[in-house]
Amino acid sequence: MKLNTIVSGLKSLLEANHYTPATIRIYDREWSNLELFLRNEYGDTEFTMERGMAYLEKKHGIISCINDGTLLQQKVQYIRMIHMLEDYQLHGVLTRRYYASKNPTLLNDMYSSMYHQFCSFIQKTYRSKATVDHYSTTAHIFIDYLQQKKINDITQINYEIVTAFIRTLAGYSWKTVEQHICGIRCFLRWLDQSGNYRQEIAEKIHMPPIPKDTKIPSNWAAEDLKKMLSTIDRNSPIGKRDYAMILLACTMGYRSGDIIRLCFSNVDWESKTISIVQHKTNKLLTLPMPDAVGWALIDYIKNGRPDYRETDRIFIKHMPPFDPISEGNHMNQQLSRYFRKAGINVNQRRHGFHSLRHTAASILLEENTPLPVISTVLGHSNTDITSIYLKTDIEKLRDCVLPLDF
Repeated sequence: MKLNTIVSGLKSLLEANHYTPATIRIYDREWSNLELFLRNEYGDTEFTMERGMAYLEKKHGIISCINDGTLLQQKVQYIRMIHMLEDYQLHGVLTRRYYASKNPTLLNDMYSSMYHQFCSFIQKTYRSKATVDHYSTTAHIFIDYLQQKKINDITQINYEIVTAFIRTLAGYSWKTVEQHICGIRCFLRWLDQSGNYRQEIAEKIHMPPIPKDTKIPSNWAAEDLKKMLSTIDRNSPIGKRDYAMILLACTMGYRSGDIIRLCFSNVDWESKTISIVQHKTNKLLTLPMPDAVGWALIDYIKNGRPDYRETDRIFIKHMPPFDPISEGNHMNQQLSRYFRKAGINVNQRRHGFHSLRHTAASILLEENTPLPVISTVLGHSNTDITSIYLKTDIEKLRDCVLPLDF
Protein backbone atom coordinates (compact mmCIF):
# COMPACT_ATOMS: atom_id res chain seq x y z
CA MET A 1 0.00 0.00 0.00
CA LYS A 2 1.28 3.45 -0.91
CA LEU A 3 2.24 5.72 1.96
CA ASN A 4 -0.06 8.58 0.98
CA THR A 5 -3.09 6.25 1.08
CA ILE A 6 -2.18 5.12 4.60
CA VAL A 7 -1.47 8.65 5.79
CA SER A 8 -4.76 9.98 4.41
CA GLY A 9 -6.78 7.35 6.28
CA LEU A 10 -4.74 7.76 9.45
CA LYS A 11 -5.13 11.54 9.55
CA SER A 12 -8.90 11.14 9.30
CA LEU A 13 -8.82 8.72 12.23
CA LEU A 14 -6.59 11.04 14.27
CA GLU A 15 -9.04 13.88 13.76
CA ALA A 16 -12.01 11.64 14.64
CA ASN A 17 -10.21 10.56 17.81
CA HIS A 18 -9.64 14.15 18.94
CA TYR A 19 -5.90 14.42 18.39
CA THR A 20 -4.92 18.07 18.46
CA PRO A 21 -4.03 19.83 15.18
CA ALA A 22 -0.52 20.43 16.56
CA THR A 23 0.00 16.70 17.17
CA ILE A 24 -1.33 15.81 13.73
CA ARG A 25 1.07 18.32 12.16
CA ILE A 26 4.01 16.69 13.95
CA TYR A 27 2.96 13.25 12.68
CA ASP A 28 2.35 14.57 9.17
CA ARG A 29 5.80 16.21 9.05
CA GLU A 30 7.50 12.93 10.03
CA TRP A 31 5.49 10.97 7.47
CA SER A 32 6.43 13.52 4.77
CA ASN A 33 10.10 12.94 5.63
CA LEU A 34 9.48 9.20 5.37
CA GLU A 35 7.91 9.64 1.92
CA LEU A 36 10.97 11.56 0.73
CA PHE A 37 13.20 8.78 2.12
CA LEU A 38 11.22 6.11 0.27
CA ARG A 39 11.51 7.98 -3.02
CA ASN A 40 15.26 8.49 -2.64
CA GLU A 41 16.11 5.00 -1.37
CA TYR A 42 13.62 2.79 -3.23
CA GLY A 43 12.25 4.88 -6.10
CA ASP A 44 8.62 4.50 -4.98
CA THR A 45 6.39 5.22 -1.95
CA GLU A 46 5.29 1.67 -1.08
CA PHE A 47 5.34 1.31 2.71
CA THR A 48 6.56 -1.72 4.64
CA MET A 49 7.58 -1.97 8.26
CA GLU A 50 11.09 -2.95 7.17
CA ARG A 51 11.37 0.26 5.15
CA GLY A 52 9.95 2.25 8.02
CA MET A 53 12.58 0.91 10.43
CA ALA A 54 15.31 1.62 7.87
CA TYR A 55 14.09 5.23 7.82
CA LEU A 56 14.18 5.44 11.62
CA GLU A 57 17.76 4.21 11.65
CA LYS A 58 18.98 6.61 8.98
CA LYS A 59 17.06 9.64 10.27
CA HIS A 60 17.24 9.13 14.04
CA GLY A 61 19.67 6.24 14.66
CA ILE A 62 16.95 4.44 16.61
CA ILE A 63 17.87 0.82 15.83
CA SER A 64 21.43 1.38 17.01
CA CYS A 65 20.13 3.00 20.20
CA ILE A 66 17.84 0.02 20.85
CA ASN A 67 20.69 -2.45 20.36
CA ASP A 68 23.10 -0.68 22.70
CA GLY A 69 20.46 0.24 25.30
CA THR A 70 20.73 4.04 24.89
CA LEU A 71 17.29 4.77 23.40
CA LEU A 72 15.91 7.95 24.95
CA GLN A 73 12.22 8.23 25.84
CA GLN A 74 11.89 11.25 23.54
CA LYS A 75 12.62 9.04 20.52
CA VAL A 76 10.06 6.36 21.37
CA GLN A 77 7.37 8.52 19.77
CA TYR A 78 9.09 8.14 16.37
CA ILE A 79 8.69 4.37 16.64
CA ARG A 80 5.02 4.90 17.48
CA MET A 81 4.58 6.97 14.29
CA ILE A 82 5.87 4.10 12.16
CA HIS A 83 3.86 1.45 14.04
CA MET A 84 0.71 3.48 13.46
CA LEU A 85 1.28 3.22 9.71
CA GLU A 86 1.68 -0.57 9.90
CA ASP A 87 -1.38 -0.99 12.13
CA TYR A 88 -3.56 1.00 9.75
CA GLN A 89 -2.15 -0.87 6.77
CA LEU A 90 -2.95 -4.24 8.35
CA HIS A 91 -6.16 -3.52 10.27
CA GLY A 92 -7.58 -0.21 9.07
CA VAL A 93 -7.73 1.18 12.61
CA LEU A 94 -5.76 3.32 15.01
CA THR A 95 -4.65 0.83 17.62
CA ARG A 96 -4.27 2.05 21.20
CA ARG A 97 -0.90 0.73 22.31
CA TYR A 98 -0.18 4.07 23.97
CA TYR A 99 -2.65 6.28 25.80
CA ALA A 100 -2.56 10.04 26.17
CA SER A 101 -4.66 12.19 28.48
CA LYS A 102 -4.89 14.86 25.79
CA ASN A 103 -6.67 12.56 23.34
CA PRO A 104 -8.69 10.04 25.37
CA THR A 105 -10.76 7.38 23.65
CA LEU A 106 -14.33 8.70 23.50
CA LEU A 107 -17.30 6.35 23.05
CA ASN A 108 -20.59 7.34 21.47
CA ASP A 109 -23.75 7.38 23.59
CA MET A 110 -24.80 3.83 22.76
CA TYR A 111 -21.41 2.26 23.39
CA SER A 112 -20.74 4.45 26.42
CA SER A 113 -23.93 3.22 28.08
CA MET A 114 -23.07 -0.38 27.17
CA TYR A 115 -19.56 -0.01 28.53
CA HIS A 116 -20.69 1.38 31.89
CA GLN A 117 -23.28 -1.38 32.25
CA PHE A 118 -20.58 -3.97 31.59
CA CYS A 119 -18.25 -2.34 34.15
CA SER A 120 -21.04 -2.41 36.73
CA PHE A 121 -21.56 -6.11 35.99
CA ILE A 122 -17.92 -7.15 36.41
CA GLN A 123 -17.52 -5.07 39.60
CA LYS A 124 -20.31 -7.13 41.14
CA THR A 125 -19.05 -10.41 39.69
CA TYR A 126 -15.29 -10.39 40.32
CA ARG A 127 -13.52 -9.80 43.63
CA SER A 128 -10.10 -9.07 42.17
CA LYS A 129 -9.55 -5.40 41.33
CA ALA A 130 -6.87 -6.44 38.83
CA THR A 131 -9.39 -8.60 36.94
CA VAL A 132 -12.01 -5.84 36.96
CA ASP A 133 -9.49 -3.28 35.70
CA HIS A 134 -8.20 -5.58 32.99
CA TYR A 135 -11.62 -6.65 31.69
CA SER A 136 -12.89 -3.07 31.65
CA THR A 137 -9.79 -1.90 29.76
CA THR A 138 -10.08 -4.72 27.21
CA ALA A 139 -13.77 -3.96 26.66
CA HIS A 140 -12.98 -0.28 26.13
CA ILE A 141 -10.31 -1.09 23.52
CA PHE A 142 -12.61 -3.56 21.74
CA ILE A 143 -15.52 -1.11 21.66
CA ASP A 144 -13.22 1.59 20.29
CA TYR A 145 -12.22 -0.85 17.54
CA LEU A 146 -15.88 -1.41 16.71
CA GLN A 147 -16.44 2.35 16.51
CA GLN A 148 -13.50 2.84 14.18
CA LYS A 149 -14.88 0.07 11.98
CA LYS A 150 -18.21 1.98 12.00
CA ILE A 151 -20.08 -0.93 13.55
CA ASN A 152 -22.94 0.85 15.30
CA ASP A 153 -25.27 -2.10 15.80
CA ILE A 154 -24.21 -4.88 18.17
CA THR A 155 -26.03 -7.46 16.05
CA GLN A 156 -23.33 -6.84 13.43
CA ILE A 157 -20.65 -8.22 15.75
CA ASN A 158 -19.71 -11.63 14.40
CA TYR A 159 -16.88 -14.13 14.67
CA GLU A 160 -14.94 -12.57 11.76
CA ILE A 161 -14.98 -9.12 13.38
CA VAL A 162 -13.81 -10.51 16.72
CA THR A 163 -10.96 -12.48 15.16
CA ALA A 164 -9.95 -9.40 13.14
CA PHE A 165 -9.66 -7.49 16.41
CA ILE A 166 -7.59 -10.30 17.95
CA ARG A 167 -5.17 -10.02 15.02
CA THR A 168 -4.39 -6.45 16.13
CA LEU A 169 -2.76 -8.02 19.20
CA ALA A 170 0.03 -9.52 17.09
CA GLY A 171 3.37 -8.76 18.70
CA TYR A 172 2.14 -8.95 22.27
CA SER A 173 3.32 -11.75 24.55
CA TRP A 174 1.33 -14.98 24.72
CA LYS A 175 0.22 -14.09 28.24
CA THR A 176 -1.03 -10.64 27.20
CA VAL A 177 -2.99 -12.09 24.29
CA GLU A 178 -4.51 -14.67 26.63
CA GLN A 179 -5.59 -11.95 29.07
CA HIS A 180 -7.17 -9.88 26.29
CA ILE A 181 -9.06 -12.90 24.96
CA CYS A 182 -10.37 -13.64 28.46
CA GLY A 183 -11.62 -10.05 28.64
CA ILE A 184 -13.28 -10.27 25.23
CA ARG A 185 -14.97 -13.55 26.14
CA CYS A 186 -16.33 -12.00 29.32
CA PHE A 187 -17.69 -9.01 27.41
CA LEU A 188 -19.30 -11.16 24.71
CA ARG A 189 -20.89 -13.48 27.30
CA TRP A 190 -22.31 -10.43 29.05
CA LEU A 191 -23.76 -9.25 25.72
CA ASP A 192 -25.42 -12.66 25.30
CA GLN A 193 -26.85 -12.50 28.82
CA SER A 194 -28.21 -8.99 28.26
CA GLY A 195 -30.77 -10.41 25.85
CA ASN A 196 -30.05 -8.14 22.91
CA TYR A 197 -27.39 -10.31 21.33
CA ARG A 198 -27.52 -14.05 20.75
CA GLN A 199 -24.55 -15.28 18.75
CA GLU A 200 -22.54 -17.13 21.43
CA ILE A 201 -19.26 -16.14 19.80
CA ALA A 202 -17.39 -16.35 23.09
CA GLU A 203 -17.52 -20.16 23.03
CA LYS A 204 -15.87 -20.22 19.59
CA ILE A 205 -12.80 -18.24 20.64
CA HIS A 206 -9.95 -20.42 21.84
CA MET A 207 -6.34 -19.89 22.76
CA PRO A 208 -3.68 -22.17 21.25
CA PRO A 209 -2.97 -25.06 23.66
CA ILE A 210 0.34 -23.63 24.93
CA PRO A 211 1.19 -24.72 28.48
CA LYS A 212 1.66 -21.82 30.87
CA ASP A 213 4.84 -23.36 32.21
CA THR A 214 6.74 -23.26 28.91
CA LYS A 215 8.40 -19.95 29.80
CA ILE A 216 11.51 -20.09 31.97
CA PRO A 217 11.29 -17.56 34.82
CA SER A 218 13.73 -14.68 34.81
CA ASN A 219 15.93 -14.73 37.90
CA TRP A 220 19.14 -13.10 39.10
CA ALA A 221 22.40 -14.60 40.28
CA ALA A 222 23.07 -14.02 43.97
CA GLU A 223 26.18 -12.00 43.10
CA ASP A 224 24.20 -9.63 40.86
CA LEU A 225 21.54 -9.28 43.55
CA LYS A 226 24.10 -8.34 46.19
CA LYS A 227 25.77 -5.92 43.81
CA MET A 228 22.44 -4.23 43.05
CA LEU A 229 21.47 -3.97 46.73
CA SER A 230 24.83 -2.37 47.52
CA THR A 231 24.06 0.54 45.17
CA ILE A 232 20.96 1.62 47.15
CA ASP A 233 21.62 4.71 49.26
CA ARG A 234 20.45 3.48 52.67
CA ASN A 235 21.19 6.87 54.22
CA SER A 236 18.33 8.49 52.29
CA PRO A 237 14.64 8.02 53.22
CA ILE A 238 13.69 6.78 49.76
CA GLY A 239 16.70 4.46 49.71
CA LYS A 240 15.60 2.95 53.03
CA ARG A 241 12.11 2.41 51.63
CA ASP A 242 13.26 0.84 48.36
CA TYR A 243 15.79 -1.39 50.16
CA ALA A 244 13.10 -2.78 52.48
CA MET A 245 10.69 -3.37 49.59
CA ILE A 246 13.31 -5.15 47.48
CA LEU A 247 14.34 -7.37 50.43
CA LEU A 248 10.71 -8.42 50.92
CA ALA A 249 10.61 -9.55 47.29
CA CYS A 250 13.95 -11.33 46.98
CA THR A 251 14.01 -13.02 50.42
CA MET A 252 10.32 -13.71 51.11
CA GLY A 253 9.09 -13.93 47.51
CA TYR A 254 6.36 -11.32 47.92
CA ARG A 255 4.60 -9.94 44.85
CA SER A 256 4.92 -6.20 44.30
CA GLY A 257 1.18 -5.70 44.90
CA ASP A 258 1.39 -7.38 48.30
CA ILE A 259 4.43 -5.31 49.25
CA ILE A 260 2.72 -2.06 48.31
CA ARG A 261 -0.33 -3.05 50.36
CA LEU A 262 1.69 -4.17 53.39
CA CYS A 263 0.28 -2.64 56.59
CA PHE A 264 1.58 -2.18 60.12
CA SER A 265 -1.16 -4.57 61.26
CA ASN A 266 0.35 -7.33 59.08
CA VAL A 267 3.59 -7.42 61.08
CA ASP A 268 3.79 -9.29 64.39
CA TRP A 269 7.02 -8.04 65.95
CA GLU A 270 6.75 -10.39 68.94
CA SER A 271 6.55 -13.58 66.89
CA LYS A 272 8.68 -12.16 64.04
CA THR A 273 6.09 -13.07 61.40
CA ILE A 274 4.27 -11.28 58.61
CA SER A 275 0.70 -12.29 57.75
CA ILE A 276 -0.97 -11.04 54.60
CA VAL A 277 -4.01 -11.93 52.51
CA GLN A 278 -2.49 -12.29 49.05
CA HIS A 279 -4.10 -9.89 46.63
CA LYS A 280 -3.88 -12.30 43.70
CA THR A 281 -5.31 -15.40 45.40
CA ASN A 282 -7.18 -13.87 48.37
CA LYS A 283 -5.54 -16.54 50.58
CA LEU A 284 -3.86 -15.96 53.94
CA LEU A 285 -0.09 -16.34 53.97
CA THR A 286 1.94 -16.23 57.19
CA LEU A 287 5.74 -16.41 57.00
CA PRO A 288 8.59 -15.96 59.46
CA MET A 289 10.32 -12.61 59.03
CA PRO A 290 14.08 -12.87 58.35
CA ASP A 291 16.23 -10.63 60.55
CA ALA A 292 17.50 -8.66 57.53
CA VAL A 293 13.92 -7.84 56.51
CA GLY A 294 12.93 -6.95 60.06
CA TRP A 295 15.82 -4.54 60.55
CA ALA A 296 15.25 -2.97 57.12
CA LEU A 297 11.60 -2.35 58.01
CA ILE A 298 12.53 -0.88 61.39
CA ASP A 299 15.15 1.37 59.82
CA TYR A 300 12.64 2.67 57.27
CA ILE A 301 9.78 3.14 59.74
CA LYS A 302 11.92 4.90 62.37
CA ASN A 303 14.38 6.81 60.20
CA GLY A 304 12.96 7.12 56.70
CA ARG A 305 9.16 7.06 56.59
CA PRO A 306 7.44 10.47 56.72
CA ASP A 307 5.56 11.05 59.98
CA TYR A 308 2.19 10.43 58.40
CA ARG A 309 -0.45 8.45 60.31
CA GLU A 310 -3.49 8.73 58.04
CA THR A 311 -2.86 5.30 56.52
CA ASP A 312 -1.95 1.89 57.91
CA ARG A 313 0.21 1.22 54.84
CA ILE A 314 3.91 0.96 55.66
CA PHE A 315 5.25 2.14 52.30
CA ILE A 316 4.10 5.57 51.20
CA LYS A 317 5.14 8.35 48.81
CA HIS A 318 7.72 10.79 50.10
CA MET A 319 6.13 13.92 48.65
CA PRO A 320 3.06 15.62 50.11
CA PRO A 321 0.31 14.56 50.54
CA PHE A 322 2.21 11.32 51.43
CA ASP A 323 -0.37 9.00 49.91
CA PRO A 324 0.16 5.22 49.79
CA ILE A 325 2.09 4.06 46.73
CA SER A 326 -0.43 3.55 43.93
CA GLU A 327 -1.44 -0.03 43.23
CA GLY A 328 -0.56 0.41 39.56
CA ASN A 329 3.08 1.15 40.44
CA HIS A 330 4.96 -2.15 40.21
CA MET A 331 8.30 -0.55 41.19
CA ASN A 332 9.89 -1.73 37.93
CA GLN A 333 11.52 1.60 37.10
CA GLN A 334 13.15 1.90 40.51
CA LEU A 335 14.53 -1.64 40.28
CA SER A 336 15.90 -1.08 36.76
CA ARG A 337 17.63 2.09 37.93
CA TYR A 338 19.45 0.24 40.71
CA PHE A 339 20.54 -2.58 38.38
CA ARG A 340 21.88 -0.08 35.84
CA LYS A 341 23.62 1.81 38.63
CA ALA A 342 25.33 -1.47 39.54
CA GLY A 343 26.50 -1.84 35.94
CA ILE A 344 24.26 -4.84 35.26
CA ASN A 345 22.77 -5.06 31.75
CA VAL A 346 18.99 -5.43 31.94
CA ASN A 347 18.14 -4.93 28.27
CA GLN A 348 18.28 -8.56 27.17
CA ARG A 349 16.03 -10.06 29.86
CA ARG A 350 12.82 -9.58 31.82
CA HIS A 351 13.87 -7.45 34.75
CA GLY A 352 10.64 -6.33 36.44
CA PHE A 353 10.02 -6.49 40.16
CA HIS A 354 8.48 -9.94 39.74
CA SER A 355 11.92 -11.27 38.75
CA LEU A 356 12.91 -10.86 42.42
CA ARG A 357 10.16 -13.30 43.38
CA HIS A 358 11.52 -15.76 40.82
CA THR A 359 14.99 -15.24 42.29
CA ALA A 360 13.76 -16.01 45.82
CA ALA A 361 12.29 -19.30 44.56
CA SER A 362 15.45 -20.19 42.64
CA ILE A 363 17.71 -19.51 45.63
CA LEU A 364 15.54 -21.74 47.82
CA LEU A 365 15.75 -24.44 45.17
CA GLU A 366 19.55 -24.18 44.96
CA GLU A 367 19.69 -24.66 48.74
CA ASN A 368 17.82 -27.97 48.31
CA THR A 369 14.64 -26.68 49.92
CA PRO A 370 11.81 -29.18 49.33
CA LEU A 371 9.33 -28.12 46.67
CA PRO A 372 6.31 -28.17 49.05
CA VAL A 373 8.16 -25.71 51.32
CA ILE A 374 8.88 -23.39 48.38
CA SER A 375 5.19 -23.61 47.41
CA THR A 376 4.24 -22.55 50.93
CA VAL A 377 6.66 -19.62 50.93
CA LEU A 378 5.38 -18.37 47.55
CA GLY A 379 1.76 -18.90 48.51
CA HIS A 380 1.11 -21.31 45.64
CA SER A 381 -1.92 -23.57 45.85
CA ASN A 382 0.04 -26.64 44.71
CA THR A 383 3.55 -27.74 43.76
CA ASP A 384 2.69 -27.97 40.04
CA ILE A 385 2.73 -24.17 39.90
CA THR A 386 6.05 -24.02 41.74
CA SER A 387 7.69 -26.70 39.60
CA ILE A 388 8.31 -24.16 36.84
CA TYR A 389 11.30 -22.95 38.89
CA LEU A 390 13.02 -26.29 38.44
CA LYS A 391 13.97 -25.04 34.98
CA THR A 392 16.19 -22.33 36.46
CA ASP A 393 18.48 -24.74 38.32
CA ILE A 394 20.95 -25.73 35.61
CA GLU A 395 23.01 -27.98 37.89
CA LYS A 396 19.97 -30.10 38.79
CA LEU A 397 19.00 -30.26 35.12
CA ARG A 398 22.46 -31.61 34.31
CA ASP A 399 21.91 -34.39 36.83
CA CYS A 400 18.88 -35.47 34.80
CA VAL A 401 20.82 -35.92 31.55
CA LEU A 402 21.45 -39.52 30.58
CA PRO A 403 25.05 -40.45 29.67
CA LEU A 404 25.54 -41.09 25.96
CA ASP A 405 27.62 -44.17 25.21
CA PHE A 406 28.53 -44.63 21.56
